[in-house]
Amino acid sequence: MNTLNEIIKLIRFVAIPFGTTFRVVFCFIKMIYDEEAINAYKKKIINIIAFFIISELIFVISDLVKFYFGEFYH
Repeated sequence: MNTLNEIIKLIRFVAIPFGTTFRVVFCFIKMIYDEEAINAYKKKIINIIAFFIISELIFVISDLVKFYFGEFYH
């Protein structure tokens, strides 16, 4: 169970934030060089930000549920 908790913490605090940041910067750089596809990259950036918000909300809601009901699996 400790290994699973460590993997979840790694995904929550390292993989998702760095991945979304890298992807947004990548899209901004691609927007500079490909002026014809600016609208497509703007949509991708909006989707990336929406993914980040939803993924963080999932972790917050799970933390609230664990706090309210207690950790049964611990």
